[in-house]
Amino acid sequence: MTNEKMIFRNRVVDKGQLRNLISWAFTNYGTARTAVMADKLKDLGFRYATKAGVSISVDDLMVPPTKRLLLEAAEEEIRATEIRYQRGEITEVERFQKVIDTWNGTSEALKDEVVVHFKKTNPLNSVYMMAFSGARG
Repeated sequence: MTNEKMIFRNRVVDKGQLRNLISWAFTNYGTARTAVMADKLKDLGFRYATKAGVSISVDDLMVPPTKRLLLEAAEEEIRATEIRYQRGEITEVERFQKVIDTWNGTSEALKDEVVVHFKKTNPLNSVYMMAFSGARG
């Protein structure tokens, strides 16, 4: 990488993007140069991780505006399921499974909405960075 033009991208790099970068470097520059780059990235990560001072406050826990609509839709679906059960259209087991499926689906949809909301409003939010960086431990 002596006389080659360097590429600068100012953005948050998550685990997947880091994997793609290392794969690209390996394909284009080989094992030795990729290992040097990976070591430098690791050192850079450790240096800034110890200086970042990332903390969590109540204000970091952002609720997407669509949460209320998702919960209302789930409650309506469960009410409809209860009515079907009371009419004898479905069994107790089917009713129970439908309620579980409804809440599981709503939970997944809400999780997806939280991710979208964080990405749109503040990708440097502490909670978002900790949850989706890929770092563990």
